[in-house]
Amino acid sequence: MSIFNKLDYRENIKNLVQNRKKLDSSVTYQRMAEFMRIQKAYLSQVIKGHRDLSQDQLYMAMDYLDLKDHEKEFMQLSLEYERSGILTRKRELKKQLKMMQNKYSKTSEHIDVDEVDGHGHNLDSYFLDPYNMLIHMCLSVPKLKQSPKEIAHSLMIPLSKVQSSLTELERMGIITVDKGKIIIIKDGIHIPKESPLFPVWRMHLNQLAQQRVQVLAENKCYNFQATFGANQEVLDEIRSEFHKFIKKVQRLATDAKEEEVLHLSFDLFSWTESF
Repeated sequence: MSIFNKLDYRENIKNLVQNRKKLDSSVTYQRMAEFMRIQKAYLSQVIKGHRDLSQDQLYMAMDYLDLKDHEKEFMQLSLEYERSGILTRKRELKKQLKMMQNKYSKTSEHIDVDEVDGHGHNLDSYFLDPYNMLIHMCLSVPKLKQSPKEIAHSLMIPLSKVQSSLTELERMGIITVDKGKIIIIKDGIHIPKESPLFPVWRMHLNQLAQQRVQVLAENKCYNFQATFGANQEVLDEIRSEFHKFIKKVQRLATDAKEEEVLHLSFDLFSWTESF
């Protein structure tokens, strides 16, 4: 589970213990209290919101739960926020917490990718023209790797477009050509949403995806859309579940025999939030 969905350190401790117990039955509130050198009754009052932990007690709890450094930092800030009685300080602490939530809710924090920002890199045209990315992915498929004509046929684009993209990919250092054979140098390139190139890349890729869907047979693609009423907590939970899903997708893709280039889209947003 992700602790970054909730600001309340007590809720996070409760959820962490419940999740750890599913994997290891030896994890209990009693043993955690003993590890923290406090009474279980006191820990119970904390979990119910009647008392607060000290920083040292929280440190011991995080040590028992084996949290990572950035998770510990978030929990410590949560405790400071909860205990602070100064309004201006609470606002500053909440701002720091929100910044951490945004940072660790990024997809790139959950999967292994080479993230670039589009500035100071030689990769601008990789994202400005999504065909460069698609052709790059086609090169991972053995039956397409050494056949620009087959790539052109599969993507339904002119051969000249494939050839110009291959030239661009070589210029950017993503591929190299040795004795007529194409060798992939870089893989798993990811653009963060903070990049100034992200909106253009997303728009162009979505347009290409919609065009592709229009010409595919009905049994060759799967689409799902839903509009429903919920709240911010549910939205955060769905995002957390998606991170687990995309991590599994990456494992599946890494282990898969490359025979096709697939496309996966996911949008989650509020229609009614005021700006």
